[in-house]
Amino acid sequence: FFSSYTMDDDNVEQVVEEVHEPVDPLLQLKQLAFDWESGLAGDRDKIKQEIIEAVKSENREPYYSHLCEKLGWAKDEKLVAEMVKANTEAMAKLEEKKKDAEDNLGETEVHDCELEMVAHLHKIGDKDACVKKIDEMLEKVKGMGKQLDMIFQKIRLGLVFADRTLVKENIDKGNEILKREGDWERRNRLKVYEGLHCIICRDFTSAAKLLLESVATFSCNELMDFKTFIFYTVFVSIPTLSRVDLKSKVVENSEVLSVMPESPDVHNLLTSIYNCKYDKFFDALVVISERVQRNVWLESHTNYYFRELRILAFKQFLASYRSVTLEKMAQQFSISPELLDEQLCCFIAANRLNCKIDKVSGQVITARFDSKNNNYQMLLKNGDLLLNKLQKLARIVGT
Repeated sequence: FFSSYTMDDDNVEQVVEEVHEPVDPLLQLKQLAFDWESGLAGDRDKIKQEIIEAVKSENREPYYSHLCEKLGWAKDEKLVAEMVKANTEAMAKLEEKKKDAEDNLGETEVHDCELEMVAHLHKIGDKDACVKKIDEMLEKVKGMGKQLDMIFQKIRLGLVFADRTLVKENIDKGNEILKREGDWERRNRLKVYEGLHCIICRDFTSAAKLLLESVATFSCNELMDFKTFIFYTVFVSIPTLSRVDLKSKVVENSEVLSVMPESPDVHNLLTSIYNCKYDKFFDALVVISERVQRNVWLESHTNYYFRELRILAFKQFLASYRSVTLEKMAQQFSISPELLDEQLCCFIAANRLNCKIDKVSGQVITARFDSKNNNYQMLLKNGDLLLNKLQKLARIVGT
């Protein structure tokens, strides 16, 4: 934060402005690289030029080489040589500065020089060298806050280079540190990092819990901006929360509501499913699907997510009926009876909907099983499967 003061005769007015740390440039470049690769975000030549300009501006040779290998770009050897030279000179200056600090100054100044090295290696996208340097520093640094900041840096590198092992290991390290000492600000930031990791791993239930706990105290601007954070929070909450929790934690949440005017696509999806406006539901799905497909973290979940939302909407609608005609249900969802019949058949066959379709009368008939009967039937089914496997194992061992 910083404060500015304006003098007005006999009184002094203090104006406080909040300054947010920008999103990590490497994460922004990862999204741009995905935009180029998917071809869904417009002119690919323009996107590539934007990436190249960002690479040149900070001499990001290691990340440029990574992109060329991943995306099949022809490497500009002249540009590479220029960036390697610039980075070598920059590291040499930092090494010289560190040596001077070791000879003439104290541990604090040496530590600051090492932090500058880490920042430089991170900035240019040299993952291996940066992680190695951070590990060396973690062995010497005692302060919990400084340790967590470096761990966050390693997690971001893991996200940029799609190294889930690095991400998970450092999330676990962060949680271990926070068990010993409390720091609410960094604890909440770690929840956002872990929430994003859960989204990537398709653990939407855990992601919703972690992100909702961080809504009121969000400060993880180096990972994403607040608008994007709310989008992810709503995205994972809709298919995982009960209607009661969805209302109290999302629909009526003041932080969520503050962003909704800027995100009409998210607002329409949330309100259509919660307020049972099924005629607007599929339209909202189509609009939000375009945003999901263009998101580097969400794209791989597109089919799964929208299948789950359709099942949720159908279950919610059918809960109010013992039977309903296909034509009436199709009218409610503003789709054709043929399309509705096709989708219902898929979900019924996969045991995701407890209903059946009477083709003669054209009705959807709900089948309401009590939980005890369902558990009993599941126990019998799993028991038969287990017995079959044991018999096969016995035959193999016997031979």
